[in-house]
Amino acid sequence: MSHDIDDSTGQPAMAYVGEEPWHGLGEKLPAGQSIDVWKQAARLDWTIQMVPVQYQFEGRGRVMPERFVLTRNDTGGALSVVSGDYQVVQPAEVLEFYRDLVAQRHYTLETAGALDGGRKVWALAKTGMVANVGGNAADQLGAYVLLATSCDKSLATTVSFTSIRVVCQNTLGFAFNDMSANRRKHIKVEHSKKFDHESVKESLGLIDEAWSNFLARVNPMASLGLSDSLAQSFFESLFASADASGGKPISATKSREVHQMMSLYKSAHGQGLATAKGTLWGAVNAVTYYTDHVRSAKTTERIDSAWFGSGAALKALAWLRAEELMDKSATR
Repeated sequence: MSHDIDDSTGQPAMAYVGEEPWHGLGEKLPAGQSIDVWKQAARLDWTIQMVPVQYQFEGRGRVMPERFVLTRNDTGGALSVVSGDYQVVQPAEVLEFYRDLVAQRHYTLETAGALDGGRKVWALAKTGMVANVGGNAADQLGAYVLLATSCDKSLATTVSFTSIRVVCQNTLGFAFNDMSANRRKHIKVEHSKKFDHESVKESLGLIDEAWSNFLARVNPMASLGLSDSLAQSFFESLFASADASGGKPISATKSREVHQMMSLYKSAHGQGLATAKGTLWGAVNAVTYYTDHVRSAKTTERIDSAWFGSGAALKALAWLRAEELMDKSATR
């Protein structure tokens, strides 16, 4: 299976605590390790250098003004070409972001590492906030904070709140601000600006309200039953184009994805719980399980896709469609 974990140093750039990840890569750490231990175990103890772009013309070397190659100081690998005002976020900074959160707020790091030769770096930490879905202790959610950045201009430095369903490790983001139509799913700092740890951490104070708002939507979903035909329509709505609403069927490829989701809706790990069996919450989790554990990412690798790419977009759309169903149900 595709994983895209950076192996530039000959070792996978990933560390984790707890259960082994599905791809079986990375260094397992005992709980409670220091940030410095995490840097070494996750192979994030290298730096990004900005080297002027040089080229040959008529046998003479020239330097391109205000254009730089971002390179690794350990392997010399070229990561991207950027302008002179590009603000680099070093790999170790991603873990340093959590130092105070671990010491003062008792966050615990869960996993960290790099993807695509080091072009993307992430760290995920557990906040300690947990909740039972619909009052069912067998269906528990935990709140996490994910920080990720890139050095190839594919991703701004991004902080997001993420829920993880313990029974199956499905991930689903939730909004920082749930009080307006324009919900903030992430805090993003573009690479034209310096990443200010402290100003971003101030926004983490929003997590209590965001978590409460998220659970206030999840719990009714666990009580809303779906017939098989309605579940099928829910999955199809994730792939329907504007043309499809006029009666044009979805493609054969998308039909296969719907079929897989329908199968997972019935049989995936955790779907037999009362909160998920035949419910809207179960349908949402069929999508997240499919994206996180099953889907074959062709243009991007699965981890990258599930957290930052097309898989993340699919999960966000599933949540939106679920909220629309909830709203319709409430008006009946």
